Amino acid sequence: MHALPFHPVVNPFPIVTTVLAAGCLLLAALRAREHRGEWVQRGMLLLTVSLLAMPVVAWSGRTWAGAAGLWPRGALLPDARAAGGLLRLHALGAAGSGCLMALGLLLGIAHRRGRAPLWPVIVVLLACALATGMTAHLGGQIAFGEPDSGADR
Repeated sequence: MHALPFHPVVNPFPIVTTVLAAGCLLLAALRAREHRGEWVQRGMLLLTVSLLAMPVVAWSGRTWAGAAGLWPRGALLPDARAAGGLLRLHALGAAGSGCLMALGLLLGIAHRRGRAPLWPVIVVLLACALATGMTAHLGGQIAFGEPDSGADR
């Protein structure tokens, strides 16, 4: 490729907004009941941004991997051996993160309507933030490899 790939430009959005959404929900749990709703609302707004960014991130990643010959055209998933097996894990992690985002948003809506307690929303968002971070770490390993520890010098 001759230009900067689009994927590294857009993929920080769901990562950062998911972590911030989880932080807002944790703060909501620590606040007095009358101020809790504001923090839940902030978290849900951030989670919505994260979920809306996911199709763009998925498209850009798939396009980038396809251009590099790592993802066959029309295939649902990349080859299990692509990028040492990391690309398939990265794609599955992104799909799992997106599902957790959607579940977190649905639970958050249910909480705001008084139909669900806050703790399941927090648990799902913490799991989502962890899954998103691990997916980003795998993407970094694909793009940059393991850092040289200097142990074999």
